[in-house]
Amino acid sequence: MAFEFITRAPRPQKIALGVMLLVVVGGGGYYFLLNPQMAEVDRLRKETSELDAKVLQGRVESRNLARFEAMTKELERRLLAARERLPAEKEIPGLYRQISDLATRAGLAVSLFQPRAQQLKDYYAEVPIVLTAQAGYHQLGAFFEKLARLPRIVTLGDFKLQGVSPPTGNMLAELTLVTYLLRPEGAPPVPGAKR
Repeated sequence: MAFEFITRAPRPQKIALGVMLLVVVGGGGYYFLLNPQMAEVDRLRKETSELDAKVLQGRVESRNLARFEAMTKELERRLLAARERLPAEKEIPGLYRQISDLATRAGLAVSLFQPRAQQLKDYYAEVPIVLTAQAGYHQLGAFFEKLARLPRIVTLGDFKLQGVSPPTGNMLAELTLVTYLLRPEGAPPVPGAKR
C-alpha cells in the first residue's frame, strides 16, 4: 500500500509529517478559500464606506433642501409682489394715461409728455417718460405725492426747474419719470447690461 511507509515511520516523523500536512492544508485553505473571501470583505467594506459617505451627503442635502425650498418660496412671493408693482407691456399705455391724468389733476400745465425707448437691463427694462410742464411749487409737490401713491412703481429720474414767473409763481419743470418692466423669463441676456 501507498501509505504503509507512513504507518511504519517512527512517531516523531509522523508528527512532523502531520504538522507539514496540517500546514499545507491550512495554507491551501487560506490561499484558496479565505484569501478571496477577505478580498471580497475588503471590497465590501470600501463600498460600504463610500455608501455611508453618500448617505451622509444625502442627509446634509436633505437638511439644506428644506431651507432652499423656503428660500425659493420667499423669492417667488417677492417676485409675485414685484410683478404686481411693475406694469406688464400691455399695461404701459394705460399707465401713460394715468400719469398724464395725475399731472392734469395736480394742476400741471403739461406741454410735453413723451415716452422714450425702453432701456434693457438683465432682469428688467426701464421705460423713461419725459414730461415738461408749468406749475407752482405746491402743484409739483401734489403731483409727486399722487405719483408715489400709484400701485405701480414710477420713479423720478432727472428733473430741472427753471425760472419763476413773478405774477403767477409758476416754474418750468422738465422731468424724466421712469417705470419698469420685468423682462420675460428666459429672455436673452443684454450685453453690457448693469444689474
